[in-house]
Amino acid sequence: MLELPDAEKSYWRLFYSGRVFEELQDDLIVDVVIIGAGITGLSAGYLLKQSGLNVAVLDKDSVGGGTTGRTTGKVTSQHSLIYHDLQKRLGQQTARIYGEANQAALRQVEEIIIKEGIDCDWQRDDNYVFTADPARLKEFEQEAETAASLGLPASFETATPLPFEIKAAVKFTNQAKMSAQKYVMGLAEAINGDGSHVFERSEVIGIKDGNPARVRTRQGRITAKAVIVATNVPTLPLIARGAYCVMEYPTESYIVAGPLSKKIKGMYISPDKRHYSILPIKVGGQDVLLVGGESHLSGLRGDKKGRYQRLADYAERNFGLPEITNIWSDRDYLSYDGPPLVGKIYPWSKNLYGATAFRKWGLSGGTVAAMILRDLIIGETNPWATVFSSNRVKPILSIPRVAAKYLTGKA
Repeated sequence: MLELPDAEKSYWRLFYSGRVFEELQDDLIVDVVIIGAGITGLSAGYLLKQSGLNVAVLDKDSVGGGTTGRTTGKVTSQHSLIYHDLQKRLGQQTARIYGEANQAALRQVEEIIIKEGIDCDWQRDDNYVFTADPARLKEFEQEAETAASLGLPASFETATPLPFEIKAAVKFTNQAKMSAQKYVMGLAEAINGDGSHVFERSEVIGIKDGNPARVRTRQGRITAKAVIVATNVPTLPLIARGAYCVMEYPTESYIVAGPLSKKIKGMYISPDKRHYSILPIKVGGQDVLLVGGESHLSGLRGDKKGRYQRLADYAERNFGLPEITNIWSDRDYLSYDGPPLVGKIYPWSKNLYGATAFRKWGLSGGTVAAMILRDLIIGETNPWATVFSSNRVKPILSIPRVAAKYLTGKA
């Protein structure tokens, strides 16, 4: 049995060197102010700056200090088994747009990395959703067939490069993985300067929608044409926290990481009982393995240490991991009907935008959100905006379906 570290710390946060950007200390005027320096906020800031606008990105902690710094590191359009379900419930057009948007996000991230020369261990690889349950064979065949029919790089497989037997898998070719912390640091550095800013340790304590809009911290105030709230749940204005509770719900998941002595191709996730997520990646010349899982609804009591230990045992048993160097957990939000919530925070918002509920796939989903928000703010038509709209009613109508899945243990 592998010994667990005493403290929780994300492996990715090892690549944050400490305080890098200044606090907001004075009043400021920009075109767009963005709250949250994770993948969504920084991607939106970068794209808006590239469109000729001045932006200010604020974070109460640090760049990558939230969900982005605790990710699994996968950048993929394959979000477990989603496409057959989306097509069945919401229609072929919605499923097609969801896949198209996430494939475009994959390309967008790579283009930014190349253009800005960001050293973030970017690697192309195949992604697999797999099962050890023979009863799920038909479900996997359906997913592969649906995803391929939507134009996605999908195929049905009965074997993978994993060092153990599986019963079925859906493979998406040419997906990617990276060090998320290094990537968002690169975005922040590309934003900061020439009239645009990134501020750390600058907690927002007030937001005023309008023409213009305003954001207030304890040290200063920013006036802007638009505000983006790029946090898990919009905490301000306060009414948004309650409103979004009927649009999305939180889950907790856990990750262990350690050095990997053998080469393993591919990235993996399973919808089986423990929801295992497996990421072998080379970071700075060292092979590392991340194993996640043990997902559950937030607020449910459980043995946290036991969850970490089960993941560590799985990593040791199946991959020969010699030690666990990092353990951490994260809270992710899911919309009740599937797609993330992106757009104006309320139907009546003038210049207040938000993005949340990325289904645990924030590196691709947050980039999709940034691309949509950029278009909405500069007045361009975005072909994905309606499917991802934060003001659609389908999440609320889907609450009974999600509740039933968790009550029956099929989530």
